[in-house]
Amino acid sequence: MLLLPIHFDENEWFVLIALLPLILGFIVFRKVLPSGITVAVLLYFASIGKWMDYVIGIKFQQYLALDTFKQDLFDWLCLGIAYPLFGYFFVYILVRQELKGIFVSFYILVWSVILVFSEWVASLFNVFVYMGWNLMYSFVVYLLVLTLGFFYLKVIQRCYCFFIQK
Repeated sequence: MLLLPIHFDENEWFVLIALLPLILGFIVFRKVLPSGITVAVLLYFASIGKWMDYVIGIKFQQYLALDTFKQDLFDWLCLGIAYPLFGYFFVYILVRQELKGIFVSFYILVWSVILVFSEWVASLFNVFVYMGWNLMYSFVVYLLVLTLGFFYLKVIQRCYCFFIQK
């Protein structure tokens, strides 16, 4: 059973308000990738987000996400909906614009900055409370996660094409 938040305050409101455009955007822009690749991308970003939050936030207690170190409903909304949708839009634009070469590196860099900025805004609403962590660390983590996400996309695209041709 998911825990409810200790206090329903600005961080829960922030999560709900941030989810709205992400969900609406997904509904509008979901037809670029085949369903199998979409699911794989969403699962990757949900899994990596959950794993990173557990290791960095809970295990090493470098930051507090929302109200406690325990997972509650709003942690799951972030990990299960918001993180994967940010990842989906990262992949959506990458595929839609057919970025290649140095443009992919620049794109990952820009998205890392966007994600750090969104994390900073979220921290203003106490979604994240840092205890030994800072946004420069997040920038490095985002560079790594997005780079791995790019290579993961290439692998699943090849696998998808292989199975479609069979």
